[in-house]
Amino acid sequence: MVESMNLLEEIKSPFFGTTIDDLDEANLIVLGIPWDASSSYRKGSVAAPKIIRQATSGELYNPYTENNVNIRDKWLIFDAGDVEISSNDAMNSRKEVLTTLTQMYDAKENPRFLFLGGDHLITYFSFYSLTELGFFPGSKSGIIYLDAHPDLYYQYKGNIYSHACVLRRIIDQTKIYPKNIIQIGIRASTKEQREFAINAGIKTIYKNEFLKEEPREVANIIEENFVGTVDHIYLSIDLDILDPAYAPGLGNPEPGGLTTRELVGFIQELANLPILTFDVVELSPAYDQSNITAFAAAKVIKETLGILN
Repeated sequence: MVESMNLLEEIKSPFFGTTIDDLDEANLIVLGIPWDASSSYRKGSVAAPKIIRQATSGELYNPYTENNVNIRDKWLIFDAGDVEISSNDAMNSRKEVLTTLTQMYDAKENPRFLFLGGDHLITYFSFYSLTELGFFPGSKSGIIYLDAHPDLYYQYKGNIYSHACVLRRIIDQTKIYPKNIIQIGIRASTKEQREFAINAGIKTIYKNEFLKEEPREVANIIEENFVGTVDHIYLSIDLDILDPAYAPGLGNPEPGGLTTRELVGFIQELANLPILTFDVVELSPAYDQSNITAFAAAKVIKETLGILN
């Protein structure tokens, strides 16, 4: 096991120097969800939110994206810290996330969020909670799910709240239409999950299919799939969409993935879509050699902030 980066006494200038102390003035809220009780192989993503914050330091990065967008001109970010997760019980933790987000809604009208995982079940916690609060109102909501795994098992090793069941729980327990879910980069599916996706109408662009197209063409497919049907999109970025050579610090590393360049290039093509909220999940800092995965997460966050409207 490789030690993660030395923790500073304090995190200096996180999120590329865009953070402010006044929630009322903020136009985006960062919330960490330190949960990894549903991880099926290597745990440790519970420690990721603080590490991701460090990796976005303005002492390292200037505020400009590759497309010359100054994110300090677009975003005033309030870092709300981490949800206080009190147990390994998924339902209790979901309630704690909902309670925290309800308080945000009480303090600010229609806040937008970046969620820091945690393993991928935090997407279920956050999307469910935002649906309960009316932020993602069912039939007009969409999800873009970047992942090596489809996460469509009904249960995994007896656990219906495994991180391998995220999208099944979202489909079961929110009003989202499965046809408004698009999965990108999948390369570790099963017959059961493929059949469920086909029967439910979930659009899946497998990794090999993805690489046959230019990023713009893949974005066109998404836009065509969502046009006239989706007004609000949740973008979920599981870092294991990346090849372990580019992201060694993962709970479930899956060789044969994308390069960081390919992922960033694709994200840059999503600028025409109504993405309201996004998350970054599955960083496991204890396995992250030279902080490669943490810095990849920071790069992905920066470029995503650059394309949101």
